Amino acid sequence: MSDQMSMAVASLQPEQWTASSNEALSIFITDTKGQAHNFSPLFTYPIFGDAETIFGYQGLRIFLCFDSVTFLPFLNVKFENKLPDIEIDPKTKLLELLPESTVYKDEAKWRDAIEEEQKGFEIPGTKIGSDFVKGDQTYGIFKLDLGSENGVELHKRLQILVLLFIEAGTYIDFKDPLWDLYVIYNTTDAKLPEVVGFATAYNYWVYPGSADFDSGVEKIRKKISQFIILPSLQGQSLGGELYERLYKLWLEDERVVEIVVEDPNESFDDLRDRVDFSRLLNDQEFGNLTLDQVDDAWIKKFKESQKLEKRQLSRLLEMLFLYQLKYSDVKPSKKAVRLFIKRRLFEKNKEALSGLDEPTRLDKLQTAYESLEADYYRILEPLGVNKKRPIEGGSTSHSGLGNESTAKKQKKE
Repeated sequence: MSDQMSMAVASLQPEQWTASSNEALSIFITDTKGQAHNFSPLFTYPIFGDAETIFGYQGLRIFLCFDSVTFLPFLNVKFENKLPDIEIDPKTKLLELLPESTVYKDEAKWRDAIEEEQKGFEIPGTKIGSDFVKGDQTYGIFKLDLGSENGVELHKRLQILVLLFIEAGTYIDFKDPLWDLYVIYNTTDAKLPEVVGFATAYNYWVYPGSADFDSGVEKIRKKISQFIILPSLQGQSLGGELYERLYKLWLEDERVVEIVVEDPNESFDDLRDRVDFSRLLNDQEFGNLTLDQVDDAWIKKFKESQKLEKRQLSRLLEMLFLYQLKYSDVKPSKKAVRLFIKRRLFEKNKEALSGLDEPTRLDKLQTAYESLEADYYRILEPLGVNKKRPIEGGSTSHSGLGNESTAKKQKKE
């Protein structure tokens, strides 16, 4: 078919020349055993536009592959037919976002490059804490050295996953020294560690008070910005392990005064709630807390000691008292728990509720309470165990979903 005729047909039947970029793009991770693990992206609009479609091709297939150790990318684009003068060239679009080391189309060259890079491979960073074991696999967490050539190169290879799996995700400025990048590896084979996922965190300066400021004391707020576990490795609580171990690292860091998360999506909110709650439940001060002990002074002291943001501590307290109602031998008053939660809901929505008559206001509060109670019990259900039993590895039994979004669709109360 001539180019002119193809364009005429395409103008009459555009659907035959339009492909979903989410469906056309396949991602592969090739492990050290030679097995390829395939999954699809959640988002492609940062690359191919809001409609997430590519026009001008028939039978379009895009293959984006990574080596599990070096994360060296390989890109190939295949199609049956192509229109002339297309607006979106998937090869060009993707290569603009991938590092220069990306190999295009020549698979043999890619495999040779992997073999060469794996010789004497070393993770370009510093190990954080000790290794941990899940099943028969060993894992470790490393803080990448973004001041080194190899650290920057690995970051450039990983970062496209932010666009593909985090809604409204964007690349970080790796030259900004306030950014930290942590990578979790499967280190069962110490010579060939395999990437499992990663998290980024930004260090915000916090005024420490005049005395500490004058003496040069540094205080920072840690904000988790991006959080990804490779889809093929989700469901093993590895996301929970990464979050828990980073949190403990920062708890022990005297410079860190607060640990926050940048607009988490629902799956990360669940992960965070379960890990935070499980950790605190084994803390005697929190686990044995009663309603009458909670006042402003206690909240301020506990918030500072656990480096929690106020909203998260409020949610954890509400979950605790609902947990006690269902699972504890010594139960609080159900009415007292309900009023405790409603008080915060009212303060949060005071402006909107104040303009309503009392019956409507009470009805709105009750509806909000029932919705929140149901959501809390959904979160708590996997943790419905004897609170004195230690949680293996300091983690939870949640699925370990690995996405942290920078644009949350629905805010939790």
